[in-house]
Amino acid sequence: MKLNYLVEITDPQTHMVKVKIQSKRPSNADYLDFFLPSWSPGSYLMREYSKNVRTIRAFNKGGEFLLLKQTAKGIWRVDFKNSEVKNDSEEFLLEYDIFCHELTVRTSHVDHSHAFLHGPSYLMGVLDQEMKDPEIEFKFPGLWSKLHTGMKDISDKRDRFLYTAENYDVLIDAPVEIGCHESDGFMHDGKEHHVIFYGDQFPHNYDLKQDMQKIVETVSSHFEGELPYDKYLFMTHFCKDKYGGLEHLNSTALQFDGRRLKNRRDYLNWMGLVAHEYFHTWNVKRIRPKELGPFNYTSEAYTRMHWLTEGLTSFMDDLLVYRSGLSTVEEYLEIIKGFLNRYISIPGKKFHSLEESSFNAWIKLYRPDENSNNSSISYYLKGGLVFSTLHFELKRKGKSINDLLNSLWKRYLDNPEVGVESEEVMAMIEEIGGKEVRENFEARISTTEDIDFETFYKEIGCEFIWDETPLPYVGANLNYEGDRAVIESVTLDSPAHKAGLNAGDEIIAINRIRFLKDDFAKLEEMVSPGQTYEFVVARLGKLFNLDVRVENRPKVLKEIKVVDKKKVEEVFLN
Repeated sequence: MKLNYLVEITDPQTHMVKVKIQSKRPSNADYLDFFLPSWSPGSYLMREYSKNVRTIRAFNKGGEFLLLKQTAKGIWRVDFKNSEVKNDSEEFLLEYDIFCHELTVRTSHVDHSHAFLHGPSYLMGVLDQEMKDPEIEFKFPGLWSKLHTGMKDISDKRDRFLYTAENYDVLIDAPVEIGCHESDGFMHDGKEHHVIFYGDQFPHNYDLKQDMQKIVETVSSHFEGELPYDKYLFMTHFCKDKYGGLEHLNSTALQFDGRRLKNRRDYLNWMGLVAHEYFHTWNVKRIRPKELGPFNYTSEAYTRMHWLTEGLTSFMDDLLVYRSGLSTVEEYLEIIKGFLNRYISIPGKKFHSLEESSFNAWIKLYRPDENSNNSSISYYLKGGLVFSTLHFELKRKGKSINDLLNSLWKRYLDNPEVGVESEEVMAMIEEIGGKEVRENFEARISTTEDIDFETFYKEIGCEFIWDETPLPYVGANLNYEGDRAVIESVTLDSPAHKAGLNAGDEIIAINRIRFLKDDFAKLEEMVSPGQTYEFVVARLGKLFNLDVRVENRPKVLKEIKVVDKKKVEEVFLN
């Protein structure tokens, strides 16, 4: 079944997009079920994009209304058999208006300045039908001069913005940026790489395009053969307080606060994001767990293997920035120190394995609440750290993570239609590093056993320097509403948790003295470990007195000190 889309933006300030789908129903089809996806591959949360549909109608070739009824969330049935029409043609038109005003990498955003269109959020498909070679045309205000997308351009005379894709999956896996954005590019391995920037950057000292090219060259060098795409696009939104990325088949959507690029640490964070999403071109968009494709866009796609999709990618991203020559080994270890401190501080690591965290992504990772850190662990964070231990163990055997990448890529090339299973990955690890390495890795993804990272880093030529300064610790994380301090979350087994402080409590006073925002900034100067303090809190409109016994702050990793620089560099560079 071939679908022809027309996407029209006439008044971008209203944030509305009109989509028309022309097609011809199969002769044996009494009805067709059109759907708008509930989620986006790479972002595992039911986002229910159909909530943004305003009006929807269906017509036959003669312009007569066809019977159209919504049958489920995001699903509409065009009933040809029971439609009272004079001209019973097989050709039909479905049109709908959809509201697009959420600027994330997984939603669509249209305003006076641009349009960013994320496929799953605005393009309907047809259930139980093979949708081959769809064509899509875009019409938008004449003041907008550019359109960039990973779709294949088929406008012969360049007078129309007309594109096609191999099928519906590929069509919605190609985001679109329209407007007057900045665009540039470079060539690598004989293929075009487009660099697109929407929004504002503050002055900085870096050549973004040149450094992104270094990332492309370094990442691609880890995989044999030619690049697995004809062209590639980096679509970046530089907007205040934004951060995130989403991988696509031959492009990525990125968001970052452009004001922060001048700061060296933030710039490396930005380059790590670029490396992370570009690495996904191989790992996730090609190498993938069996459960992640072909997709059912109306229900969850459960997998226990996000330790592979995101864990491996999270280990490689900042490492690839280092291997690209964009950071020093000391800067790289400073980033790793931050990850280790986060990992150490999360009580939830004692309750959720990587496999469990992966399976529950739909209800935990993408739906954080006050108890998330107490009950689970991110497969990004722990997954990346676990893959670092695998790399270290493989180095003992004269191998490295590169050998696993080669095996995974070869497996994909041998059978690209079918995703990989956990047992296959374990067999690869055993073949490369032996049975013990496999068993150790399996235990780290399937159990909650503690991991001795300090010993691993000591072996590769590093020393952990701990900060055990006796500072007061309460364990309540605060939000401020004006000058008022409201508890956002309470850390498991902390003094706040033991005393019965709750998320949502407003701290009114400590030892009968009123405490406001500025006072909490100086709390460490006012309270002492081992002492008990009377907290007055407001909870659900009532006042409570709670005794909190302050403890010493848990130790913090202050530095990963390089003892043997040559050894450390060899471990991470190869």
